Amino acid sequence: MTRPPRRRRAPALLRARYRTLFFLALTVAALALGHRAAAVPAALGALAGFASIRVSLTRGSDLAHSFVVADWLLLGLALALSGGADSWLLGAVPLLAMGQLAGAARGEWPYLVGPALSLLIVLAIADPSLGGSRAGGVAKIGVLVAGGSVAATRLKRRPARSAPHTVKVDVSTGLWTSACLEDHLERSMAAALAEHLPLSVVCVRLEHYRDSRDFLGAQRSEELVRAVARRAERRLCADGRAFRTGPDSLVLVLPGSPLAEARETAAQLAHDVGASLIAGRRQTLATGASSFPTVRRLEDLLTAAQAEAGRAADEAPPARPPLPLAAAQ
Repeated sequence: MTRPPRRRRAPALLRARYRTLFFLALTVAALALGHRAAAVPAALGALAGFASIRVSLTRGSDLAHSFVVADWLLLGLALALSGGADSWLLGAVPLLAMGQLAGAARGEWPYLVGPALSLLIVLAIADPSLGGSRAGGVAKIGVLVAGGSVAATRLKRRPARSAPHTVKVDVSTGLWTSACLEDHLERSMAAALAEHLPLSVVCVRLEHYRDSRDFLGAQRSEELVRAVARRAERRLCADGRAFRTGPDSLVLVLPGSPLAEARETAAQLAHDVGASLIAGRRQTLATGASSFPTVRRLEDLLTAAQAEAGRAADEAPPARPPLPLAAAQ
């Protein structure tokens, strides 16, 4: 199996970083043009950007849309204090629209550009004529937002060159590989957050796998992993998915399962595997589990489960002698 590709940054984090740079630049531009009052909401936007970076690192996409609404309101205030619909700072409107939409899923776009209406409302309150022509002012803002939206569509990333070489299905077990795990977890976490349901991850390690491989050889040790994978798939919930993330390790993703239920699933799997001989050996498992939203970051979700499985492996008793005359099951 190939090394999994580097995980892409979450859109909320990218948007938070762009927000910070955008409002810092807007603050400098307002001061350079002599609009000191307009620099105040711009500076507040930069502070909100720093806060949103912290939120996105600790809480994922929580409050992401609230920060978007604040972006448009603060930009509207800056424009209102620097000349309204005739302000030179209007050039910032398409830049903000582009930054909000770049990298975001199409289904999220209405929540990212819809709040631009608040910018128009602020301008209309400050200058009801919108520069002398209401229709012209509305059209101008609409064209600027649309221009930023079109620019965002041009910023889509090209597929990684390594994608054609990425092994997504393990030929031995038929399970998805680690190349698919993080994308699947990101989607599952987003669904769990939207539906207010838990999401658990179980890490499974075959204990003393290296000894088994040395004794059985490559082919029969893969039979051992296949047998464990089959038992793992039987323990999955309706929407669950199993992944092979290493020669001796599996990861189970269990949507809708709380932590206690995930640990019970892991215990049942360990009992199933240890109850009979597989490829002539009494195989044991070390397992660990973690759960979202108790653990909110994707990388921490995996790390916590792996660490628990590692502790279980360290506490495991030595491997029993192999039984070479037993038939593989």
